[in-house]
Amino acid sequence: MEMTSANPAEAAPETVNDAANGAATGAAEACPHNPLQLHQPEPGCKCGKLRPPRKLHAAIGLWLTLFMCVHLAIAMTGIDPRQYQATVDLLHGWLMPGAVLLLILIPVLLQAASGLYLTAKEGVKYDIKRCDRGGKLRFFLQRWSGLAILAYLVIHVGNMRGWFRLAHGGNMRAGALAERAAFLHTASAFQPWNSPAAKSSAVALLLTGILGAVFHAANGMWSGAILWKVVSTERGKAWFGYVCTAVGIALVAMGAIAWYAFTLSPNVRALVAAAGH
Repeated sequence: MEMTSANPAEAAPETVNDAANGAATGAAEACPHNPLQLHQPEPGCKCGKLRPPRKLHAAIGLWLTLFMCVHLAIAMTGIDPRQYQATVDLLHGWLMPGAVLLLILIPVLLQAASGLYLTAKEGVKYDIKRCDRGGKLRFFLQRWSGLAILAYLVIHVGNMRGWFRLAHGGNMRAGALAERAAFLHTASAFQPWNSPAAKSSAVALLLTGILGAVFHAANGMWSGAILWKVVSTERGKAWFGYVCTAVGIALVAMGAIAWYAFTLSPNVRALVAAAGH
């Protein structure tokens, strides 16, 4: 008759080996560039190849986030049209020739190019890969918000430059007082059409664009800091997540004030009426 050993010590080596093999398999399936995992990459994982463009994208993104902070801070002064005009005049006095090209336009183009490259390599589907940047939903929203921001910037810059103005908004500056010309120019760019429905759509698009840009910037700060190893421990990641959330909330508040100043505030209605529109 066969005897089956009930001694746990005799079965332990086999159990330990199975557990070790399972742990090794789990480690192989994980990706080292996932901020929430610190294991060896799966064979064939493309994270290593995409790491340099990701780091470039994150670094430029931080610079553009700082620019967005300054941009929204200036736009907030639109609550007082005269203060906004004084701020714009002061800014123009500080800027050297070519500063906008070097500090804003070139970084935006590099950010767009690197973002499109990463999107082409990684795709925009929800269930895309294990290297999920803190969660599949966040990775998904980060990719799509980046594409949406790129489209929004074309419209926003085009309106500010007068490319898409189809109505009186483009001529509002002509009838404005000198100390309020900058305010009227910006306000008209946010409402470039005569049609009330078109104006409402433009105003809603502006607010949506601000919210999308803030999410993309705050979420990108978190994953970028991990990518550059500014934070590496789980505790550090959690605390830096709170910092990025606070930055996002502050930017939303600043953006909301700026949005109101140039779209729905009494100053907009009064100055548009004074300009004959």
